Amino acid sequence: MSVPREFQSRPLDRFLENRPPLDCLAQWDETVHDAFLLSGRLDTPAEKTWLKETFLALRKRASADLVSFHDELMVTPYGGTDVVCPEGYSPWRVEFGLSLFPKREQGFARFECVVEFSLYETSPEAFRVLKVLPEANARVKACEELRGTLQFESLPQARLMLPMPKSRRASEVAVEFYGKPDPGPSLHDAAWKCVKAEALGDTAARWRLDAASPSRTPGAESHALSIILAVKPDAPAIQAAGSLLAYSQENWLDAVVGDHWRQFLTSVREFQGSGAPAEAYGEWTDLLVPPPPRA
Repeated sequence: MSVPREFQSRPLDRFLENRPPLDCLAQWDETVHDAFLLSGRLDTPAEKTWLKETFLALRKRASADLVSFHDELMVTPYGGTDVVCPEGYSPWRVEFGLSLFPKREQGFARFECVVEFSLYETSPEAFRVLKVLPEANARVKACEELRGTLQFESLPQARLMLPMPKSRRASEVAVEFYGKPDPGPSLHDAAWKCVKAEALGDTAARWRLDAASPSRTPGAESHALSIILAVKPDAPAIQAAGSLLAYSQENWLDAVVGDHWRQFLTSVREFQGSGAPAEAYGEWTDLLVPPPPRA
């Protein structure tokens, strides 16, 4: 017998048990701490001041980055002929939206996303992932227009504190962040390559998209990622949760401070060397629900 929903963990809580938050701002605090320690070993007062001020400025800029999933989902029957749906299942397309608002000077060089589906009830083989879109090696562009409502309600669950703009609409947040309705170049024309797109078993999927240009002018953009699910007609309501990480280039600090950062603690070096990501998490409940019983 299934445990009632009110006594179960929320989808995002279950997701975070296996994929704990990175706590990126805490990593930046450690970075600044190490920079101040290292500055004491530099030769001149000017070098000491430069290193400390540089990392304080980098941390301030990074703490202003914003990445977010959208509240809205698009769930539609899938009529494509490119998947084979098992007998007794129906194919559905679930499209997730997300937006990126970098404040770091070089913008984001890549972003990675994981989405996992779950049930409150025990129902083996109620659904399975059939396909992930865009596919690996596809060349993709951002959405032509900023769209969606940014999802902030999930942040406390992940113990995150991110910049909180006055608005939650992506198009309005862009104005707040960059001071004009059309920030920077037409970022929807900037090409991305889907380096990785794969199912993780029957219940989850993962993407990695790399910017074609290694250094990009900061600006807002929205993206759409989709999963094709095979769902049984009598499946219980399906839930979902996900993570979003947006990075600078790997070893990006070499161009900013030389090799000073390579003398930091191992955990800090790994965080910065990976591209010092900004992070966000999302949760969607009852995205596919069973039909009501017949009278």
